[in-house]
Amino acid sequence: MPIKVSLDTSLDPPVTVDPTTEKVDHGYQTITWVPAPNQPPFTFHDVQFLIKPNPFSRPTITTNPVKMTVTENNTSSADHPYIIYVKLNGTIYNSKPKKGGTGGGGTPVIHNN
Repeated sequence: MPIKVSLDTSLDPPVTVDPTTEKVDHGYQTITWVPAPNQPPFTFHDVQFLIKPNPFSRPTITTNPVKMTVTENNTSSADHPYIIYVKLNGTIYNSKPKKGGTGGGGTPVIHNN
């Protein structure tokens, strides 16, 4: 099931995801992000995993349909926090809060079971 991404430039952080923690099984997996319903017409720009090394590929980004995917092949249980970046009208927004810390609702995480 894709992770739904929302953009609200009045919030901190402006980019949020649902679910905040995506649980995936061991082995080869594809993780997909898509715009949540009723979003402004943003496109995906990038995803940055905060723990190195990470088992994820560089993202594949498409605009028709708008989505971003990565593949991974992890064999151990681990949490992989990330920052997601979207672009709207030439401005890049992300899921990192401007006021410091690790996220208003928590930094998004891919959790390998």
